[in-house]
Amino acid sequence: MGRARPLQTRSPNRRCSPGERLRALRLVLGLTLRDVHQASLTLSRRLRNSEFLLPPSRLHEFETRNVVPSIHRLYTLACIYRYEMTEFLDWYGVPQHKTAKRQLRT
Repeated sequence: MGRARPLQTRSPNRRCSPGERLRALRLVLGLTLRDVHQASLTLSRRLRNSEFLLPPSRLHEFETRNVVPSIHRLYTLACIYRYEMTEFLDWYGVPQHKTAKRQLRT
């Protein structure tokens, strides 16, 4: 019989990456990678723009390899997950407040 391995836990001070958050949200919604792909296919056809299409392999890269999604694919995820786009932008460090305009002036 093998030796029991200790559970791997994250440091309590470590914040979740955007990819980890995306995966957690997808799982809470009960969606598979293929479910998200199918929904993105519907959206991209409706919008007549293939840039909104999200293949399962690409979503997996967003979730596990910290690949940053394009604005089109981020919009797709917001629609499918019924989440605010601004929340996703915040996860990726994009400022959403009015002071962003002021920062350009100075």
